[in-house]
Amino acid sequence: MQSVPVHFTVVINFILAFIPFFLAFYLFKVSHHRSVFWWLLLGVFIVFLPNSAYVLTDIIHLIAAIKSPEISSRYLLFVLVPFYVVFLLINFEFYVISIQWADQYLAQSKLSFLRKAFVPVIHLLAAIGVYLGRFQRLESSDIIHQPIMVFRDVLFDISGGKSVLVIIALFVLFYLLYQLVSRVNNVITAKLKVHMASQPMNVSTL
Repeated sequence: MQSVPVHFTVVINFILAFIPFFLAFYLFKVSHHRSVFWWLLLGVFIVFLPNSAYVLTDIIHLIAAIKSPEISSRYLLFVLVPFYVVFLLINFEFYVISIQWADQYLAQSKLSFLRKAFVPVIHLLAAIGVYLGRFQRLESSDIIHQPIMVFRDVLFDISGGKSVLVIIALFVLFYLLYQLVSRVNNVITAKLKVHMASQPMNVSTL
């Protein structure tokens, strides 16, 4: 029987992906007053949001496991593949739902004029953040501790054609997956609302 430890980085990435989801819930569902603290948390939310999309790149760990001769096909099929599928789905849902909550918040507030630009811009920032994290190995905390270095690295990378292509590819990937998952979420939410609305009627007819 083979035992393959779960990558510690996967656990860390899950925690980092949950942080913006938690912040989104507080900022856009709980808090009703845009104080200085609210705006500071919004900045933290934007900085950490790319972590929720970053987990998609953790597929490289699964690919490495597939190529590894030390892992049996049975362990791969029944343990690792289901684990990574669930892991990627949950974490990207954090990303999608966080953006949906922010978009709904903008629609209901005096900031509704920002809606059209918000989603594309947030995907672009996520693409840049994921690129810097995966290829430049920068962390979200670096933006707080070393903002000048991060800004310099962004300018340097954007000046290179290959990095721009990678960022564009990530942007398109995030945008398309977001559209797909958000539509699925909307369908599920609509069906749940219909089901919940029909419950009292079903009870009364008994």
